[in-house]
Amino acid sequence: MAETTRTVHRLDDRAIRWRYFAGFEGLSYWVLGVNEARQKVDIFFRLDPWARCAPHRHVGPTDTLVVEGEHRTYRQIADGWELDEVRPPGFFAASEGDSRHLEEGGADGAIVLLSMTAVDGLIWEIHDDEGQVLSRTTLEDFARAFARQQAEAPASVPA
Repeated sequence: MAETTRTVHRLDDRAIRWRYFAGFEGLSYWVLGVNEARQKVDIFFRLDPWARCAPHRHVGPTDTLVVEGEHRTYRQIADGWELDEVRPPGFFAASEGDSRHLEEGGADGAIVLLSMTAVDGLIWEIHDDEGQVLSRTTLEDFARAFARQQAEAPASVPA
């Protein structure tokens, strides 16, 4: 079968009102849905070019799909952090959670679909450099953010 050339498409996010993570420059999100019965949260996570998040761990299973750009992950080693994976668009990963890591956008940034499962209502923990928990984000936190998004008038996509 002959290969066909496909047109490259980018996610048209002009109608998304990205919400910034307080205290984290260059990191934003858009909640796609919250299913409290299944303890699931789905979000688009956007990283500006070379923006890096704080050390954290997803408490429960998390599926990741790189939608656009380059998603870079780092694992902790004895004396800091080391690049673990460079993930191009279309890259899919499934994790059982509970793994401390960092994430970063590549030269053009990245948009990543995260499908996260809570454990006892907890989605993730943000850590300091020594691994101490600084904050926790819950299913309820995302449910409130989703409700705020839905309460806002929908944006129209520019022509």
